[in-house]
Amino acid sequence: MKERKIIQFSIILYWTTFWGLSVLDKIIPAVQKNWVGKDFFALFVKFFESLGIKDPLYATIALGLISTIEILNFVCYLFAIINFSRGNTSLTEKWFYNGILSSVVLFILFSIGDQVFGDRFQLLEHGVFWMILIASWALFKFASDPENRSVNLKFSKSIKLVLLSGIILTVLTSISIFKFSNETFSNALTPVQGKEIADGIYKFDFPFLADRIVLENTISSFKKENPQLKLTYIYTGPNELNSKKKTHILLYLFTE
Repeated sequence: MKERKIIQFSIILYWTTFWGLSVLDKIIPAVQKNWVGKDFFALFVKFFESLGIKDPLYATIALGLISTIEILNFVCYLFAIINFSRGNTSLTEKWFYNGILSSVVLFILFSIGDQVFGDRFQLLEHGVFWMILIASWALFKFASDPENRSVNLKFSKSIKLVLLSGIILTVLTSISIFKFSNETFSNALTPVQGKEIADGIYKFDFPFLADRIVLENTISSFKKENPQLKLTYIYTGPNELNSKKKTHILLYLFTE
């Protein structure tokens, strides 16, 4: 009994601390003594700018919504740990479940945002946290009910429906990926056609999948098409000008 209580308390304490510090990070806007947080407002502004939305109002609203859910998470876990210390099992489980559910919803929103903004590293991180939340709830329930630990491996109608839906979505996604690959893979080899934006200065806007090979082919093609021009300088746009990593390159050729 004592070991089960310690496990449950540790799980609730972890998530209470996790969300409490996350809320504190939103309250403290910048680097302070003994505290180095993250500038979420600047991060959200950058995300929305990558979609061409430069009005900071959208980033402010999104950050406010995320912060509200995080505060709700913290309150749920805080009430859970308070009731746990009082020995109220039913209220502890109720508040902990509410916290888990709210946290799962938040990480689902995070994952959707990661897909929209193209941040695959954060998508992996948020996916891991989502699974940890489910595991936390399962472990919490496992420790609270030692008499009922059997695992039902039978495929019910709901599970069969989920599996069928997953197979159909997998097939449709695979078809879409192959179609997209056939239509866009030529961008990984085809030279880019530029336009003269000033006297002797040509701009090349590289498409998705364009990389070193496209860069070399573009320069070679430009030299062949313009033998009368002498290439004096090559400039590629810095990271700040790129809307996505390795998916958008700006190239400038200076000639005379």
